[in-house]
Amino acid sequence: MIKTLALATVLAATAGSALACDAIASKTLKLSACVDTDWVVQTPQGAQEFLYFSSDETIGLAVIAEQETPAVADFRAAILSNAAAAVTGNLSDVTIIGERIENVSGKPWNVIEYEVSPGGQALRFQNFYYVQPGFGATQFVLWSTPSDVSSAAYRAGQLLATVQIGG
Repeated sequence: MIKTLALATVLAATAGSALACDAIASKTLKLSACVDTDWVVQTPQGAQEFLYFSSDETIGLAVIAEQETPAVADFRAAILSNAAAAVTGNLSDVTIIGERIENVSGKPWNVIEYEVSPGGQALRFQNFYYVQPGFGATQFVLWSTPSDVSSAAYRAGQLLATVQIGG
């Protein structure tokens, strides 16, 4: 609940402000956003369309865009399956912290927060995902250590306040 309120506060505070940012636009979907200039561009891997690390390398950000429109439950299951595959392959090694719905660009986005520990290092993921027939599917995924999760949530709010769908 506190993270939801924090995200809503950030969304409201940043919606009307001018962030120093770099515009990104998906080549796969009608989707754009404004990434704070403090993020450092990385080379995307696999399905990632954009990949960034915070300048202090404590937070990661990946944007994934797909033309397919799986059922939301199937998309969620795939997210968790991919998280498990990155660690041991066992879903029991993915700890779900919480799930909620957030309003992003006037649309209801699902959010799942989960934790995995590859190599014994705990990482907390905040996966914001949206699926809509005629649009496709996208994920904005942020990760950090559990001690940096509040900073990651704040940065997610800044970024998601700039997301535009369509046009």
